[in-house]
Amino acid sequence: MVVVASTLDLMGSWNTYFWTTLVITFVVTAVTVRIPPLSRIPDTCADGVTPRPEQDVGGRRVARAWQEARATVAAAPSLGRNIVVNVASGLRMTMAILPSILSIGLLGLALATYTPLFDWLGYLFYPFAWIAQAPEPLLIGKAAAVGIAEMFLPALVVAGSTAVVKFIVAVICVSEIVFFSALVPCVLATDIPISVPRMIVIWFQRVALTILLVTPVALLLH
Repeated sequence: MVVVASTLDLMGSWNTYFWTTLVITFVVTAVTVRIPPLSRIPDTCADGVTPRPEQDVGGRRVARAWQEARATVAAAPSLGRNIVVNVASGLRMTMAILPSILSIGLLGLALATYTPLFDWLGYLFYPFAWIAQAPEPLLIGKAAAVGIAEMFLPALVVAGSTAVVKFIVAVICVSEIVFFSALVPCVLATDIPISVPRMIVIWFQRVALTILLVTPVALLLH
């Protein structure tokens, strides 16, 4: 978010950008998990996992939560050990996904610059931007479409546009969540039962909802 905000000259209104993005991303997520395809995934545990049965704690929820928190902290490794483990895990993850981020991000940027592919895909989001009365709806649609490759690319597409367009696209960069340079290969590397076509549908849903939600906010703020 800091990189996107810096690129689009939004650091002067960082608090507004941060909280707007947080709320809209939360709302978009709350909606998309309740509609297909996510709503059709059964709410069951993974193979070999046995859920802990729920316990009736009566009216002592806060006290019980505090007790569980203290037990969790007591069983956790030391602060130094936690830092070492998490830094090492972060470095391993970075080395694992950096090649895909660089290669797919470069490919997406090249396609956006030298081909009309994302101009065509941008028409998918044009109706939503038009309904929301966003300025430059086709540019917003193109920027949103580029996000399927890498989340940062939409910011580069609208870097020279108006403040309203920059704000809309800056929120889309974060709230779309699904992109091929990192999240998609990470999900495919797990046992999460969701295919690439489904993730593309989820991406489309998230971007469309974000455009409809953030545009009125952007117009009001600017």
